[in-house]
Amino acid sequence: MHKSNLDEAADLSLKVVSLSRPSSFSGKIEDVHGKHKEFSAHVRIIAASHFLPFSIAVSEETPTEPFQWKVSRRSGHTAMYAGIRSLSDNPNADCTHVGWIGNYKDLKGEEHSCDDLSHESRTNICKELEKYDAVPVFVDEATANGHYEGYSKQILWPLLHYMSWSDSNPMKSAWWDCYNKVSKTFATAISAIYKDGDIVWIHDYHLLLLPEMFRALNPKATIGLFLHSPFPSSELFRSLPNRKEILYGMLGSTSIGFQTYSYARHFLSSCTRVLGLESTPTGIDNMGNMVAIGVFPIGIDARQVQERRSLPAVQTKMKNLREMFANKRIIIGRDRLDEVAGIKQKLEAFEKFLEMYPEWQNNVVLIQVTQPGQTRQPKLEAKISELVTSINSNYGSLEFMPVMYHHTFLNTDEYMALLNIADLCLITVIRDGMNTGSLEYVVCQQDKHSPLLLSEFTGTAGSVSGAIQINPWDYQGVAQAIDTALRMGPDEKKVRYKEMYRHVMNHDAQYWASTVIQDLRATVLAGQSSSVTPKLDMALFVKGFKASKRRMIMLDYDGTLTPITNIPAQALPPAEMLEALRALCADPRNFVSVISGRDRAFLELHLGDIEGLALSGEHGSFIRYPGGEWINLLAEMDMSWKDEVLSIFEFYTERTVGATIEAKETSITWHFRNADPEYGEFQAKECMNHLENSVVSKRPVEILVGKKCLEVRPISVNKGEIVKRLMGAKPKQWDFVVCAGDDKTDEDMFRSLRTIKRSVAGNTSGEEGLNAVSTSVGMGTNWSSMSMRLPPYYFTITVGPPDKRSAAAWHVSSSHDVVEALMLLAASNNNAE
Repeated sequence: MHKSNLDEAADLSLKVVSLSRPSSFSGKIEDVHGKHKEFSAHVRIIAASHFLPFSIAVSEETPTEPFQWKVSRRSGHTAMYAGIRSLSDNPNADCTHVGWIGNYKDLKGEEHSCDDLSHESRTNICKELEKYDAVPVFVDEATANGHYEGYSKQILWPLLHYMSWSDSNPMKSAWWDCYNKVSKTFATAISAIYKDGDIVWIHDYHLLLLPEMFRALNPKATIGLFLHSPFPSSELFRSLPNRKEILYGMLGSTSIGFQTYSYARHFLSSCTRVLGLESTPTGIDNMGNMVAIGVFPIGIDARQVQERRSLPAVQTKMKNLREMFANKRIIIGRDRLDEVAGIKQKLEAFEKFLEMYPEWQNNVVLIQVTQPGQTRQPKLEAKISELVTSINSNYGSLEFMPVMYHHTFLNTDEYMALLNIADLCLITVIRDGMNTGSLEYVVCQQDKHSPLLLSEFTGTAGSVSGAIQINPWDYQGVAQAIDTALRMGPDEKKVRYKEMYRHVMNHDAQYWASTVIQDLRATVLAGQSSSVTPKLDMALFVKGFKASKRRMIMLDYDGTLTPITNIPAQALPPAEMLEALRALCADPRNFVSVISGRDRAFLELHLGDIEGLALSGEHGSFIRYPGGEWINLLAEMDMSWKDEVLSIFEFYTERTVGATIEAKETSITWHFRNADPEYGEFQAKECMNHLENSVVSKRPVEILVGKKCLEVRPISVNKGEIVKRLMGAKPKQWDFVVCAGDDKTDEDMFRSLRTIKRSVAGNTSGEEGLNAVSTSVGMGTNWSSMSMRLPPYYFTITVGPPDKRSAAAWHVSSSHDVVEALMLLAASNNNAE
């Protein structure tokens, strides 16, 4: 394993490598691999998958413990393993593979658990695998069985492939415990070799909790997750009892990759509907952390397939098969014995083909090879045997059987031979992550250019454009497609094949792996280059408060002093917040106000008894100074537009289940927080377009887009105007100003204070100070970096993630942090007294 100074590598500035795909292919394997770009800076990658791509067996040299070991390649998942392995071929990358080693074989070839191995034997396993850049994870047999044979295969795999859970195998709580335990074991194992700057790349549904667990141990890590299986619609996924834990586990990633856009879309929908998170087509806002979503169809190791198909052993088997099926057209199929493989549908369609086109009887043979599936399915096995018997009885003879059915593991040479001689490949899966078998078939057909019939429900269907797509449930349609493919002329075959071949060669496993890693690095770079609002400096915050004599404190309510709730009436002030406000209001040096979008009745009810507290309602339409009465700042304004807006809101409320209208004295708000998340967003956009065309263009009002709501208010009303009014004609009197808010309406306050701060700094610091502040603000540099750290202290605070676009100088993560900050000020105020 190549060791390097990862700290130096982490400090290198990374250039974003172009992810554009090659536009043409000359037809040579060497040309394809020449297109794989080297990484622009050194990177170390830790790839994690359930199994390592290796098996171990006891060496003949050590019949007793401590054992020495022989290492061999594990079968299956060849595309994934090839992609991971190719990363080590990049001169600017080191790749270490972490995974479960599984059982070992003794000298008799019998399998045993690693549980009883001595410490020295296990150490020897680690040393031997280190030669292959691999690190084994040891899991006890009971936990491994509950994780893999239990939760992964009995619960997750069927769900991800749109299958119902078996009544004979009810979910066991122990399985979930094992699934958790294995992820924790992996997190610990990876953390032991992880260094700052490493990329951790996690694979498939066996380890969906691992991103969040590893993030807890390494908060700043770059974590990629790739799901090789499909992801079901949210309506199905939400039936999973542990749905939230699985989703949050996945969202611990920096970036999540899927095989197709539809799988990514289903995941986004599940995050929105199950977790209530906001999403875009390219990412999820996970409580302030943006998780990127990408689509990266996997490829195969084209070079390996090319080399294997040309071996003398394969050529010999091809010759034998041609002699066996002389003058017959050969249709091949190779699938796992699972419901989702569509074997039953394939046989039904083939029988329909022989019935509809009798001229093909005795001239076509279907060679169907199956291997054991995820779980044993006796009913399916019996049904397939019954169909094979029926077809051979009705359309076969003593000399010839139209279906050659083999339920066994096929060795690679036999498989390559079948792919080479086939006249047609028939794939009828009803749900599959990608189906790399179709890609291997394309590589092997360089001589014959035989067609490919591909189920539209495979992940490959969206990218292999030269294939003939079929619906496995449409038996007649599949039968017609078989006939069309077998009659296809050489010119059309060549055109279709050229399209498929170009795609397979340009998008092989090496291209897939390098593209995912490049995209992950680009995501990290984009996050580093974006404007980040620093976290509130509590020490400076308290220091400025203690040193000041005249303090202005202005606070939003919803989302700032209290968390956002689905039902606005439930957003009640917590006791600690009320206590902090009372303590601050009791000091004559403090002027404290709550500036909210709530109506004055709500504010009066919940905050009106706090002596010395100023209140402003409906985004600045009303104000009540301490000890005074409410003042309507829009008393003279024409409000006739409200009826028109109300009728439009009612129209959309009737058509959007869960939407509500909140009518205030000077504004009207349409809430869709309790509506279907996706449909609510769609209706909000439609409603906004309607308002802009019918009302906004004619009336002196504006539309405010809030958190899951639309508000229409007079154009002259906003919280920024209230801030100016409260700061007064002589803002220099305030040597400590705090303003906190969480949404777009509060940005008006931040902008007003930025302008006031600039003018105050200019008047108090002279021309040099004014230029410094103006430069800071004008160039887009966060204004906390200079002017906000100098007295008079202006603390504008947004509630939300650090990368949130805001005019505020500081950020805190939640309303709880705001209340905590106020309690600190109140405590320091009491201590000063």
